[in-house]
Amino acid sequence: MPRRIYRILALLLCGMSPLAIAPAVSTAQTPEVKAPTTEPQALQILKQMSDYLGKLPQFSVQAEISEDILLDSGQKIQYSRSVTAKVRRPNGLRVESVGDLGNQQLFYDGKTMTLMDVSQNRYATLEVPPEIDSALRHSIQTYNLRAPLSDFIYVNAYQYLTQAVTAGYYIGLSRVQGQECHHLAFRQADIDWQIWIENDSTPVPRKLVITDKAEAEKLQFAAVLSNWNSSPQLADSTFTAVLPSQAQRVTLPPIAAPVSPKSFK
Repeated sequence: MPRRIYRILALLLCGMSPLAIAPAVSTAQTPEVKAPTTEPQALQILKQMSDYLGKLPQFSVQAEISEDILLDSGQKIQYSRSVTAKVRRPNGLRVESVGDLGNQQLFYDGKTMTLMDVSQNRYATLEVPPEIDSALRHSIQTYNLRAPLSDFIYVNAYQYLTQAVTAGYYIGLSRVQGQECHHLAFRQADIDWQIWIENDSTPVPRKLVITDKAEAEKLQFAAVLSNWNSSPQLADSTFTAVLPSQAQRVTLPPIAAPVSPKSFK
């Protein structure tokens, strides 16, 4: 996951306290300080979600994302965007984002990854490995690419979601868009994040909230996911970029040093 809620991420996703889920303590007592723990139930449900998504040969999903941006004046502003992701394993990915800060597209066909800034009519093409997981890792590490909701696209999403977790809790059952969900909360060194996973035979994520603890302003990233489709009709052309005739090609330079592949956005 990203250090800053994009940087933003992402959610891709409220300046709350450390998840007030501990038993109440009498004011006449001294609270017992306990080491952070990760509850097995929270990890089990997260693993079930990862296993389910990882076994889908293809799927599509939509997400309504909002994220905080800090102005130079110190004021927090919230921007929104709608993201549609289409995945066909092992080598097809298409992501479209339409929002307040512009419109972008990502195409991956197993050979190259094309990033298109529709608003600016510019694009860049990257040579990447011939498989989605490796392509995403390479793009994030080499170019610091921010691929929306990439943590849910990996075959083993559980590994990426938990690699930096220091504590995790099962909060209980909740509803997101009318769907009963398991509400989980996790902590890392620089972010807190919550996830709502559908309580059904299709344990897909329905909501994600990320709070950036590294920033004093506690910036947040939130995503509500809907329109999950586990059997979309995805032709090869879905993952082929169709560039406008006047589009300007630009070169995306590698970053100076590799970064950890924690996107979650």
